[in-house]
Amino acid sequence: MSVIARVEKINPHNGTRMTVEEPIATEAPLNLFLNEKFVITLLATPKMQKELALGWFFTEGVLQSLDEIKRVVEEQNYVEVLTRHPVNEERLQTVGVTRIMTTACGLSAGKFLTTIGEKNKKRVKSNYKIEAIDIITMVQELDKSKLHRSTSGVHVAALFEDGKLVAFAEDVGRHNAADKAVGVAIQSKVNFSRSILVSSGRQPADMVLKAAKMGIPIVVSIAGPIRSGIIAAESAGVTLVCFVTNREIKAYTHPNRILMNKR
Repeated sequence: MSVIARVEKINPHNGTRMTVEEPIATEAPLNLFLNEKFVITLLATPKMQKELALGWFFTEGVLQSLDEIKRVVEEQNYVEVLTRHPVNEERLQTVGVTRIMTTACGLSAGKFLTTIGEKNKKRVKSNYKIEAIDIITMVQELDKSKLHRSTSGVHVAALFEDGKLVAFAEDVGRHNAADKAVGVAIQSKVNFSRSILVSSGRQPADMVLKAAKMGIPIVVSIAGPIRSGIIAAESAGVTLVCFVTNREIKAYTHPNRILMNKR
């Protein structure tokens, strides 16, 4: 979603200035509740709120199966997930890992690995592989975001299952965009072990671990990795591919899942 703003464009070279109207990406608070208990407020693009909520709860490790969910209530600025049985309090504590590493700084490599070892024990073991040229094709799908083209103020995320686009999302936050895409895929019962998450944002540890918790073996971005993201991907068994262009890709971890082109 976007709003129209009046902008004064100034050209210091020819001394001209003019007022124009341009679309600007917008955000709004979304409050997430679990069984009548407030969990967190996310600032997000105000659409696909249910998908964002489901994606967030799953990628943070709070929920692990659709069968746990009894009902999802969605209102203007909040989403509440009601489960069939009480959720173990320890699952909510796992959210602390993401909160600690949101900025991907302030932790030594040793302390980081210790935190990951204690809180994120899941390792992706999928043998799913893909040709390098197909990754470039997938990244090109991100260019289809009209909101990104018109505002340059949002991130885009897409999920591909066996090479087929199954989820597409936009948001002012790169984490939110990824969570929305995962939320769509959860409801479609996508096989995450044969899926690839493609996004426009940089890849610190918390972004990589969202994919790892879903069992997604390959994470792709047109942006760069952060050192913590590389460490997390290596530890979690995720193939991390960044700086994708029309000419090349860069695989930072577990490159064995990337095949040379057969065609």
